[in-house]
Amino acid sequence: MMFLRGVLALIALTLANTASGFFVFGQPQYTAPLVTWAGGDVDIDLPLQLQSCNGTGLGSRFPRCGWFRQSEDYTIEASGFDFISSGSAPAIEMSRVVFEQGVNSLLLKDGSNIPDTSSTFLAPGTWRQVGGQVSVKVNAIELEGRQPGNYQAVLKLKGMESGGFIPYTDNTDLIFELKIPDRIQISGLKDMALSDKNLQGNMDFCVYTQSGSDFTVRATGLTGAFLLSGRVGYQLRVGQGGLHSNPVHISNG
Repeated sequence: MMFLRGVLALIALTLANTASGFFVFGQPQYTAPLVTWAGGDVDIDLPLQLQSCNGTGLGSRFPRCGWFRQSEDYTIEASGFDFISSGSAPAIEMSRVVFEQGVNSLLLKDGSNIPDTSSTFLAPGTWRQVGGQVSVKVNAIELEGRQPGNYQAVLKLKGMESGGFIPYTDNTDLIFELKIPDRIQISGLKDMALSDKNLQGNMDFCVYTQSGSDFTVRATGLTGAFLLSGRVGYQLRVGQGGLHSNPVHISNG
């Protein structure tokens, strides 16, 4: 019996002395749903899982940390902040990237600033698997005038615990997909007041196309004809101004 106790004590001591700090992501890759830009800023939240603890290396994806039941502080580093076009359009840069888990919040990118997070350690709160998320923002100004098409970003995360006999690092890829549609927008249209002394009027309006390609303007009346109050006919002319020289056509119906 004394011999058995000695063996068990030796095994326990060996495990304690060879305990490693472990950091692992729940998956090697996470994919966010496709986002189609409809104007304004783009905000995308992508959930993920991680585990940072003292363990023995036993188990598969998530090491068994139940022997020590002790969490390990960890750090997160990121790279790959650009949305790349499936064609030849210039890349679109992420405006802001933030990692959050529990009470932890870590700024990974803010405008052109990419902080050095290698020495910033976070507490997972438990030695078990925990959930977190990465939030990506693309400001509208980065999207205005961009070539329509599909863009993809592969944000690479690297995590590492702060201690352990054998430091352990893990990586995961976060896939973000962004679609910029070929939009056309007309703004500045309003009612035009006419009087019996002046049956002419004009207004300025703007036609904007996402791709900058040629476009056609078509006007219709309430009954399909150009009639005021359904009785008095009128003519409509559209002229072109502004900075671009795309042809503008006008027709009835």
